[in-house]
Amino acid sequence: MVQSVDLKHLSALSEQLATLSLRCREWDNKITLSENKSFRFEVHLFNTSSLTLSGYCQQIQTTFEHLKHVITKEMGNTIINYECEKFINQFSALLNIVNQLDAGKAEGLYKRYSTQQEKVYQQLQRQYQYEKRLLAMINEENSLYQQANTANNKEIHKSRVSALKERYQKCNEFTQALEFKMEALDNDE
Repeated sequence: MVQSVDLKHLSALSEQLATLSLRCREWDNKITLSENKSFRFEVHLFNTSSLTLSGYCQQIQTTFEHLKHVITKEMGNTIINYECEKFINQFSALLNIVNQLDAGKAEGLYKRYSTQQEKVYQQLQRQYQYEKRLLAMINEENSLYQQANTANNKEIHKSRVSALKERYQKCNEFTQALEFKMEALDNDE
């Protein structure tokens, strides 16, 4: 998925994020949202909903910082790809919102959430965090497996990776069920 991301690419991404942040701050001065009315994003993109576009920019900045961390620490491709994809999806979604605001097409951008939707949304956010932690644990155990000196140690780490992958699979199945539930709630409105 991700071929190679170096400091030059990260610098360009940082500049684009700074430009987007500036545009978001300009729009934050013009619009007001309330707790039950917020921008319409796919539920898994952001950890928390925000009443400002800048709030979403801060979350993208956090994702970007984590992406830089996993790249500079040369973590496995799985975690790097995950963070790259998360950053790209968040950035694209927010850029789309800002572009539509610039074009005067803001009406379809807002979504009102019921308390049932909010509960499912919060559950999904916890699931995404859990999946992220599991991926990091799998990556760490893979590293320990590769560094293991004895066959016994390799077998221990191999079995831990296998158990973690099984947990991740179950977690991912539950996450998908929650996503379908959230989609059904969205369609009911």
